Order: sequence, then structure tokens, then C-alpha cells
Amino acid sequence: MRNKKYFGSFLLKYLKGQRKSITLLAVFFIGNIVLQIVSPQVLSYFIDSAVSGKALEYISLIVFIYMFFIILNMAGGVCETYFAKSFGWKITNSFRKDVMAHFLKIDMEHHDKWTSGEMITRLDEDVEGLFSYFYMLIFKLVGSTLLMVGILIVLAVKNLVIAIAMLLFSIAAVWIFKAIQDYGTKLYVRRSAAISKFNGIMKEKIDNIVEIRTNAAEKYSLHGFNEAMKKRFKEGLPAGMMYSRLWSASTALNSVVIVLSLGIAVVLWDNGLITLGTVYLIHTYSGLIFDRLQDFRNYLSVLQTSKAGLIRVKEMLDIESSITEGTLETEGKNLTLRVKDLSFGYSEDKEVLHGISFELKPGERLGVMGETGSGKTTLAKLVARLCEFKQGEILLNGVSVRELKGESLRHSIAYCTQEVQFLHGTLRDNITLYNEDFSDSDILDAINHMGLAKWLEKFPEGLDTYLEMGENNLSAGEAQLISIVRLFLKDPAIIILDEISSRLDFATEQRIMAALDILTQNRTVFAIAHKITALRWSDSIMILKDGKIVEYGRKEELEKDESSRFYNLCKVMELNKEVGMDEEEWVS
Repeated sequence: MRNKKYFGSFLLKYLKGQRKSITLLAVFFIGNIVLQIVSPQVLSYFIDSAVSGKALEYISLIVFIYMFFIILNMAGGVCETYFAKSFGWKITNSFRKDVMAHFLKIDMEHHDKWTSGEMITRLDEDVEGLFSYFYMLIFKLVGSTLLMVGILIVLAVKNLVIAIAMLLFSIAAVWIFKAIQDYGTKLYVRRSAAISKFNGIMKEKIDNIVEIRTNAAEKYSLHGFNEAMKKRFKEGLPAGMMYSRLWSASTALNSVVIVLSLGIAVVLWDNGLITLGTVYLIHTYSGLIFDRLQDFRNYLSVLQTSKAGLIRVKEMLDIESSITEGTLETEGKNLTLRVKDLSFGYSEDKEVLHGISFELKPGERLGVMGETGSGKTTLAKLVARLCEFKQGEILLNGVSVRELKGESLRHSIAYCTQEVQFLHGTLRDNITLYNEDFSDSDILDAINHMGLAKWLEKFPEGLDTYLEMGENNLSAGEAQLISIVRLFLKDPAIIILDEISSRLDFATEQRIMAALDILTQNRTVFAIAHKITALRWSDSIMILKDGKIVEYGRKEELEKDESSRFYNLCKVMELNKEVGMDEEEWVS
């Protein structure tokens, strides 16, 4: 019952404000039903007129009228289908936009639970369930029901016995179809979930094709793929069998309706109670009723599939982000970031961070180091408000980030990762992320100011160069440079850099570091790096181990303190440079 109320209010939400479109659809919808009821009556009258010996001109006129109704019915059906589908896709796209907006608001804790393939299925195939639900429920099921009611009324006028018989048959058929289909609701939900999982595994294989081939993991990969196919087949077969049960039921019912309608009609005609034209009318209307019942069977199958998808989307929409937002705005660029007794774990039984405390004043630049798994990136995500914390506090100018508006906070804090994503679009679009507030002159000024004019010359059409993902995509270094230009244009108060030079060659790293030298001037910076050279402009150094701060202080002081970890790292760097070892080798 709760789901029925939900889907009812769900449809109403997206039908609001569409009065003109709904009115136009209603005209075609009702007109098409009327024509389907009237057309057989014209042909019935033609038969009776021919039997009674009416004039040829009169009979020809009836034929012309019948043909006109048939053509009008066909044209009305085409118009109804076109406008219904156009309207259906319109509200579906609106729904898809809302689902995507909600998905973007969910914190990373939930994002990590789904593969990208699963999310694509929910945002695409499952969301399209709204169109199927709308189209099948309103324009097919409701239309079929109204047509059957109209036919039964006409039959009742002709003969009450045949109308009652067809009404009882229709009720019995609907009950049988519905009982079979209701039994399969859970099966459709499980099938949709299995398809979603399968899509996620397929995308995983495609995304990691290089690793699979270079590590000779084809056999293992195919084994996992085969197991996923078996599971999809296992979950999908019972749902598919539901259609065969409906088909078997409809075949049996088809025999019943033919015998029932023709049997009653012949008896009535033989007793002189109805005309030959009425016999035809009863037979035709019986066929129309059964066709609608068969449609009802097919619509139920599609309706249950789409409903299963909508249930899965509803489950995602019911997820509320654990990240709380307030109503306050951040003020200006001079922001002091203070982290106080911060602890965090992705699960209740495993903490990643333990009692982290530090302070960054406006313009101060902090370099963060530590072994893999020490909690560096987790700390960055918490500061950027990508995850919610339960213990401790993060303050901007003494105000808890929980009391700040999310949009305002994102304008003040920018987070740049080592894996920069770019979009299908021009270089301009990828730099501005479609923000029309930035003009070409703003972009070019930023590029020139950061000393990247020669880099821009590599793009044959400048800012209009179209970028595509795939084999012809940008190098990691070029993608990082795009992200740095983004940061410069955004002009945030605080910048978080997460190991952005860890995968770069020396020459590319030097170009990026030169750009960062300009970007980080007079800005508050939280920079994570494995390489000491990537922290050359840092004012302070923090070293994490097992989620705890094991060293924190001014960089120039730590460089001189022979007992400090940072001092020893610097010494190791100097020794290994002499023997030609790469910096990342000894840091890791």
C-alpha cells in the first residue's frame, strides 16, 4: 500500500504544470477510444443493410463512412502515441535530472558501495521505468479499461445477457493475470538487481582491460564474468518464466472467449433476438475485449519490470546524505582552518583517524606526508566535506563546517586529486566546467599568468579543441594542468592538493610545480605528497602514521632538527640522489 501511494504522488509530482499537454493528450486518448467503439457498429449496420436489401448507393455511403472512421482512428492512434511518448520522455528526463542531483548530494560513504555500472543502470535503465510506468499505466491500462467499459455498455444496449457474460469473463481474466503477475513482483526486482550487478562487473572488466592483459589475468577475468552471467541467468529465468505462464493462461482464455461469444450470439440469432450484423458486432467486440485483456497481460509484465526499477531508484532516493549543512556563509578569503580532536572510521569497528588536531592560518601552506594507508586522503576528504565525521570538529574562522552552506563551503575550499577527470567537450568546457561566468579572456589571462602559454599552443584549435576520453585522451600531466587552471579561475580560499605529482615524469612535474608556485602564493594550502620536492613551498610539515600525527612543525625547524623524521627523510633523499634512485622509491 505504501508503494502504491508513493508511486501515485510520484506521478503527480511530475505531471504538475503540464495542463496543456495533458489536455491535448486526453483529446486524442478519448477520441481514439470512441472511434474504436463506433467503427464496428458502422460495419454491423452495413451487414444488416446489405441483408435487408438497401440501395447500392446507401451501402456505398456506409462503406465510405467506415473507411473514414478507420483512417481517422489510425491517424488518432499515431498522434496519441507520438504525443504520449514525447510527453513521457519529457517527464522522464526531468526525473533523471532529479535522481542525478540527489546522487551527487549523497556522501562518498554511499558512493563507494556501488560500482559505476550499477549506478549507470539505476540512472538510465531504472529511471526509464518512470516513462514505462506512466505510458503503460495511463495510456495503455487505463485506455484498455475505458475501451472495455465502452464496449460492455454498447453490448448491454444490444443484449444484456452477452454483456453480463463478457463482464464476468473479463473480471475472471483480469484476476487470473493479476494473480500470476503479483506472484512475480519479487522476481522482477531480483532480476533487475542481478542485471545491475552484471553491468557493474562488465564495466569493471572494460575499465581494467590493460591490467587484465598485461598481467595475464584473462582466465580469471573470464571465470568471474562467467559466474556473473550464471547468477544473472539464475535470477532472470524465474522472471522470464512468468511471461510463459501468462501466455499459457491467455491461450486458454482465448478459446473460452471465442466459444462463449459465438455460442451465445448464435443462440440469440437463431431465436431471432438479434440481427446478423449484431452477431458480427458481438464477435468483433469480444475480440477487442480479449485483445485488451492480452494487452493487459503484456502491460502488466512491462509495468512490473518498470516498477521494480522504480523501487530500486526509490531506495536510492530514500538515502539521506549523512553530511549536514547549515545556513551560514563563509566570509571572505581570509579563512583560518582548524581541525580539533578529529577521529573518523569508514565503519564503526575500524577507525582510520585518531584525534587529529592542527591549525592553518590564512596564507599558510601545510605539507602532509605518511605511508600508504596512514589516513592522508581520508583527512583531505573530511576537510573537503566529502564524508561526515562524528568525533571532533572542523572549523573555519571558528565556525563549524556543519553550520555552513554546502555551496558556500565548496566555493571556499577546492579539492584536487591525482586522478583528474575531464568531460567530452572542448578544452574551454573542461577548464570552466560549463560555468559561463568565466570568459575566454579570463581563461587566457589565467593560463598566461601561470606560465602555461606554450602548453596551450599544443592544442590545435586552442580553447575550442574538442577532448575525448579513450585512447586519444590527455596525458596525466596535461589533465593536472587543466585542474590547476580550474583552481586559479575558481580562486578558492583553501586549496587541497592530493598527491597530484605522484604519477608524473620529472619534466612534467617541474612544469606543474612551477604552475603551483604561482597558484599557491598567498593561499591557504593543504598538500599531500610522497615526494619532498612536491612540498618545497610548504610552511609546515605534518607526518601521519596509522591515522595519528607523529610529527608536526615548521618546515625550516624540522629540516634542522636531526631527531625529526622529516630531517631523516631529507638526508635519505640526498644520499639516494647520489646513487640515482628515484625519490618515490625511497619514500615508499
